Amino acid sequence: MFYDDLGFIYVELVNFVKAEAELVNDLDRWLYVLKNMSSLNGLSTYLRKPIFEKLFQLAEYSKLKPEEREMYNVSLRNKWDAESIRSSQEERLKRAREKAMAEGKAEGKAEGEVIGKAEGKAEIIKNLLSSNKCSISEIAELANVTVEFVKQIEAEKAKGK
Repeated sequence: MFYDDLGFIYVELVNFVKAEAELVNDLDRWLYVLKNMSSLNGLSTYLRKPIFEKLFQLAEYSKLKPEEREMYNVSLRNKWDAESIRSSQEERLKRAREKAMAEGKAEGKAEGEVIGKAEGKAEIIKNLLSSNKCSISEIAELANVTVEFVKQIEAEKAKGK
């Protein structure tokens, strides 16, 4: 004990004698793994925890030969690059869809306004034609359309539309 808040506890792994089935808490599991790491082939049901899985992955990586480790690192970099490319493509596609949707809405709204104005003018022209008070050229001037458009509405009205 150095002082009240700091001290060392020494553990002798050779004195740890519990079997795998006797492991009760995490301290027992850690001591068991540290003592038997060299003889374990994989994780047993008693050691199925993410921290021990990570420990085994690190142990497997550390026992690779230098050329195997380099090959593993290259494959990891390739995997990360492919994932990065895929995620950036998905993000670009998402942005392109959003932009296309916004443009489509704006275009549809503008087209709807044009159609609405044309229908409104056609209704005004029909009413003016029904009143028989104005000539076709006067109606075209009042509605701010061409004479041909007024004649087309007149023909449609005559057909019964």
